[in-house]
Amino acid sequence: MKRFPERHWSTVAVLLAAIVGTGCAQTDGAEDDGDSGFRELRSAQPHDMAPTVSPDDYAKVVAGTTEFGLSLLHKLAPADANFFYSPVSTALALGMTYAGARGSTAEQMALVLGSTVPPEAFASSMNRLMVDLAARNVAPHETKEGTKSVTLLPANAVWMQKGMGLGPGYLDTMSVRYDAGIKVLDLMGDPRGSTRTVNRWVAAHTKDKILDLLPEGAIDGQTPLVLTNALYFYGSWQSPFLTSSTSNATFHALADVDVTVPMMHDDRSIPYAEGDGYQLIDLAYDGGQLSMSVLLPAAGRFQEIRDGITQATLESMRSAMTRDGEVRLALPKFRFTWGTESFKNQLIAMGMVDAFDGGRADFSGILPGGGLFIDDVMHKAFIGVDESGTEAAAATAVTTRIVSAPVIRHELTADRPFLIFIRDATGALLFAGQVTNPSL
Repeated sequence: MKRFPERHWSTVAVLLAAIVGTGCAQTDGAEDDGDSGFRELRSAQPHDMAPTVSPDDYAKVVAGTTEFGLSLLHKLAPADANFFYSPVSTALALGMTYAGARGSTAEQMALVLGSTVPPEAFASSMNRLMVDLAARNVAPHETKEGTKSVTLLPANAVWMQKGMGLGPGYLDTMSVRYDAGIKVLDLMGDPRGSTRTVNRWVAAHTKDKILDLLPEGAIDGQTPLVLTNALYFYGSWQSPFLTSSTSNATFHALADVDVTVPMMHDDRSIPYAEGDGYQLIDLAYDGGQLSMSVLLPAAGRFQEIRDGITQATLESMRSAMTRDGEVRLALPKFRFTWGTESFKNQLIAMGMVDAFDGGRADFSGILPGGGLFIDDVMHKAFIGVDESGTEAAAATAVTTRIVSAPVIRHELTADRPFLIFIRDATGALLFAGQVTNPSL
C-alpha cells in the first residue's frame, strides 16, 4: 500500500463537507452492463458529434499532442527494452483533467500538453479528434485477400466517490466534449472493489488486451476521483503479408545480441524516405486512413535518431517520402505488453508541477470547494503485429486526492485544575501530579 504525507490525508466526512453539491443530471437508473453496480450521471447536453473548431486551432492541438507524445517517449523509453504507449490515450485522460484546471495549474498543463489555444478550443479539438477517429472504422468486408476491417474505439469515463457533487459546467464538458459519463462508486469505502470495477471497464473497452491497469493500492481510502481513457485498435493491412513468405531470421538486438524471430517478407510499392542515418516507410491499413510508420535507424545510431525525433523532424522526414517507392521489405512479427507504468515523475519533469502538489493544484473547475490534486497518472499498452494486420490497445488512468483540514471531533481547553502524568514507553508511571494554579 502506498503511503502519503499526513497533510494529504482526508476522510469521507471532510470530503463531503468541502464539496459544494450541485445538481448533476442522473441517467435513469443507469447501471454498468454487468455486476459492478455503479450508477452513471450524465449531463442533459449530449456528446457533440459536429464540434466547431477552426482548422488552425485543430491543427495546432494535433501537432501539440504529437509533440507531447514524443517528448514523453524520450523520458519513458528504456535504453534497451521494448516500449509502447499511446500519446492520444494519455492526452485524452489528461485533457479531461485539464478541463477542470485553473490558474497556474491550467497554464502548466497546457504547456506540457503542447496546447497554444484557449481551453475551450483544446476541448473542442479533443472532441473533433474523437469524432474523426470514430470515422476511421471500416466494417468487416470480404476481399480477394480475405476479410479486412478497421476498428478504432476510444472511450472515456470519470469515476466519482458516491455522495460527492461536481460543478454542472464540468459535467457538461465531460459529456459534450469527451462523451464521458460520471460513474459513481464507493471509491473511498471500497477501494479494492472499485479497482476491480475500473479494471473491468478498461478490459471490456480494450477487448481484454489491457488487464489490471490499476494495481492494488492505486485507489485507496483517500481517492475521490479517477479519470480513465481506453483506446482499442485493430487494422487489417491494406496489403497483407503472405504467411508462406514468413520465415525465421536473425534480428540484431542492442548490446550486440542476436536473436531469431519470425520475419515477414514482401516486395511492395509503398511511401519511402531515407536520410542521414535512417530509412522510413508507411504501411497502410484497410481504408487508407490509418498507417504504421516504421523508422529504421542505421546500425549503431538507434539512440541518436530516437532521441532527436520531434514533431517537426518527423514531419520533415514524412514530407520527403516518395509515394511509390519500390521496397523489398522484411518486418518481424511481434507481440508484447508494456506497463502498468507511472508517468508522474516524467510529467513533473516536463513542467506539470502544480497539478501534483496538494498545496498548489487548482482543479476548482472539477471540485468547487478546491483541494483536489493529481496523485498519479498510470498507463498500460499492448501491440501485436502479424501478416494480417495490427492489434493495439492502451489505457490511461488519472487518480486524484484531496487536501483538507484535520477532522475536529473534540475540544480540550485546560482552563481549570488538571492532572499530569509522565509515563515510560513500557507503561511505567514516572511522574504524576496536578496543576491547580499555573501562575504560582
